[in-house]
Amino acid sequence: MLKRIKSSKVVKIKLLGITVYKRTVKPEKQYILKKLLVINKSYRYKTIRLCGIKIYSKKLIANRDNINNQSVNNQLWFIPTIPSDYDWDRLQPAKYASTTRCVVILPVYKGLDETLGSVFHALKSRADDPYSLLVINDAGPDEKLNIKLRQLSEKGLFDYHLNKTNLGFVKTVNYAIKNLSHNLDVILLNSDAFVFNGWCGRIIRYADKDESIATITPMSNNATICSYPYICQDNNAKLEISPAQLDTLASEINKDSFIEVPTGVGFCFYMRRKVIEQIGLLDEIHFKVGYGEENDFCMRAMHAGFKNIIIGDVFVFHVGSVSFSDIKVENMRRGASALKLKHPNYNDLVHNFINVDPVAILRRNLDLARLKLAIQKQKCIVFISHIWGGGINTYLEQIINKYTHESVSCILLTVHDIKLYSICGNEYENLNLCNLKNLSLDGDLSFLNLFFNVIKPDLVHINSFAGLDWYHHQKLLNFFSSSDLNYKFIIHDYGCMSSDYKLLSPEYTYEKNPSLDKRNFWSNIKTAESNFDINISDAYERKEAYTRFFHNCSLIEAPSNCTREIILSDFPDLNIEVVPHSDVFKNVLPAQRNQDDIRIKIASIGALSTEKGAQILSSLAIDSQNRDLNLSYFLIGFTNSNMKKVMKGNGVIITGQYKNEMECIDKLKEISPDLIFLPSIWEETFSYTLSIALALKIPTIIFDIGAQSERTKDIDWVVRLPSSLMKNPRAISDLIGNLDIDDLWRKAAK
Repeated sequence: MLKRIKSSKVVKIKLLGITVYKRTVKPEKQYILKKLLVINKSYRYKTIRLCGIKIYSKKLIANRDNINNQSVNNQLWFIPTIPSDYDWDRLQPAKYASTTRCVVILPVYKGLDETLGSVFHALKSRADDPYSLLVINDAGPDEKLNIKLRQLSEKGLFDYHLNKTNLGFVKTVNYAIKNLSHNLDVILLNSDAFVFNGWCGRIIRYADKDESIATITPMSNNATICSYPYICQDNNAKLEISPAQLDTLASEINKDSFIEVPTGVGFCFYMRRKVIEQIGLLDEIHFKVGYGEENDFCMRAMHAGFKNIIIGDVFVFHVGSVSFSDIKVENMRRGASALKLKHPNYNDLVHNFINVDPVAILRRNLDLARLKLAIQKQKCIVFISHIWGGGINTYLEQIINKYTHESVSCILLTVHDIKLYSICGNEYENLNLCNLKNLSLDGDLSFLNLFFNVIKPDLVHINSFAGLDWYHHQKLLNFFSSSDLNYKFIIHDYGCMSSDYKLLSPEYTYEKNPSLDKRNFWSNIKTAESNFDINISDAYERKEAYTRFFHNCSLIEAPSNCTREIILSDFPDLNIEVVPHSDVFKNVLPAQRNQDDIRIKIASIGALSTEKGAQILSSLAIDSQNRDLNLSYFLIGFTNSNMKKVMKGNGVIITGQYKNEMECIDKLKEISPDLIFLPSIWEETFSYTLSIALALKIPTIIFDIGAQSERTKDIDWVVRLPSSLMKNPRAISDLIGNLDIDDLWRKAAK
């Protein structure tokens, strides 16, 4: 009469050959009697339509980001299905024998697909593990399930017990532990949990090594503190690998790794018989139907001197709350109340544990293993940089694209926030490696060492350690100088010479080639920020640390000759190769001057900090206002809030941060400035903002220092100001007013 048809995309129920129910997986829709009743569910809304008329609508999630930051897509990761008769026939039995080491207790009640799938996996994944499978049916209401379980047990696949009446979850488990487990250790396995090859042997290995272990819980996608990739979340969204593959990765990357915890989680829960005999069974008085009984057992075990652990080398997929889904919330509330009554410190213990989150060690190892699997055997380069943005981002984007097109895997490791680093897979961002963010450089750098040992990069491409205090900065220098890694260093700033990466004084004044003693003097008079209290370093100590770092460096590159000469003043023995950054704007058409205003329009570009000349631009704007000069200033970019207020108050038009260089170019063409002024007061190592000006062939003003001077020395439409004018904005205003701008444009057009 009724026929159920299921595939990976759709579920249909037919009555006498007519489809009376249809459910699609993506998009998630349900059709009853074709389109008489349609239930449509997305990540945001659930709607019900009757004969095409919407009769119900409910908003499910207010913010889409809550979904996007947790999954790479909205597909379910694992959908339980009923095994075929052929699949069942290929299984080996898992009944109790004299060689049985422990009994896996699988309590069932309802949930046809999940339960049969769970039983199948428990049998299929046994291999040589010495466990027996006990399926105990608590007088479940699903007759189809009951019949199938009885048939399977009659085939001798597992031990089977059917309760005469419904006892409830905890009483059923206790009965199995007490009467059906042959006084052996037990593993409680939920009927919606799916295990994979070798799982039990890995669990038992921990129990055999340490008799003080009372309970063992593996990792899972849906198991509160054991959850992966996000802790305390139901992680059912699809990953790029199967749960079985993830279990294999876990068995390798987290071998013999465990975390001691205040409580285990009951979806897959090893219990030592000796502990059961000492502290008793699960509490069936306070926890009748489940939720809290395993937590109570763990607390009692801990009070008796035993410990509970989460292990990292077993991953079990858990659908979550099939048997009690209708009353889950109420059961959880009752369980929480009972726990609070019996163990008033339970919530504090768990709260403290989650705040510290030591299981993050196991989760980040799994992220690392997935990253390695994605890279496979490709050539690999790890890039190290800061997160401050600017020209270094343009450089990295360009060179990473180059390597990616050559089939080289590129991983970006960024340092930030004084002592942290984050790892991203660049083209592997869709992997959602959320546990490789905000890692600490405190301690022994064991994970950083593991990262490089696992990834085995062909090259470590180091660009900057800016953003770290000196303690952690020096720690990384020592790490690389004492390693066997092949690393090169690209000079983007002067962090190897001074705690001020721009080589400026504390008052932001320019001094050419300040000596080591002068830099120490600057450090002595500069008040450190409270959160950077160990950032200031002795210039001689910094030189010594970088000397060791450079000694093992396979290659050192500088993007300009002037940068090379500055570095050589401290490190005269270095072999520094000058490699200018590539021209990323070679296909940009020159700008056309639009003289629609009698005022001279002057544009500055980028994120204008003090060292980039923000104070000079604001002083010029003030001077123009005070003297009513015919000069209008524009900032294609942004600056800090205080400087922004000053600039806007004196007529500077600020467009705001641009998304990329092409947007900046479009803004410049729209504004059509007569001049570009790049007021940077430090010796730039390259300057991509200068590259934009040169590509557009707009007459440009710079200070005659650094790479900005070196790159324009033969360009007659670039005006180079002496560095002494940095302190004289009135003189700069007068110079601009006297420029023959028409002649500069003619020269640029040649």
